[in-house]
Amino acid sequence: MKQFLVILSFIFSLSTFAHEGGHGHVAEGGKFGGIMSPVIDKKEEGKGEKAHTLYKAELVRAASGKLSLYIFDDKMNLVDLSSFGEIVKANLEIKKKGKYTYFGDFQLKKNGNHFTGLLPQVEYKPFNIDLFLTKGKQELFVGFSNLD
Repeated sequence: MKQFLVILSFIFSLSTFAHEGGHGHVAEGGKFGGIMSPVIDKKEEGKGEKAHTLYKAELVRAASGKLSLYIFDDKMNLVDLSSFGEIVKANLEIKKKGKYTYFGDFQLKKNGNHFTGLLPQVEYKPFNIDLFLTKGKQELFVGFSNLD
């Protein structure tokens, strides 16, 4: 009976921490020690698992607060970023009093084969980072949820 209650509480806790709209998931682990998330067309942002994955993204965080964002194709090869925009816009949401609220914006800039930037000081955890990037005229979205 205890085991059943533990499993049941675990299942319910997953839905408690879900980011609004969901972002889907990527089966592979990151190549650089980060976390993975699908890159989708911004028009499909609220579709969650039903959104079509265009690329895979890995977000790597250093203890200093430096973020690195790597973009991969479906075979986990790094994508040539020459057709991508120079700037990735990032929205930060924090969980405060049980609810996610907008905290602020920051940017990542193209740096060779990836994007880099500095994560703002975050007092509340967990938090979400939504990233908006462009490839030509196409607007792309990738979200990372429940970070701490």
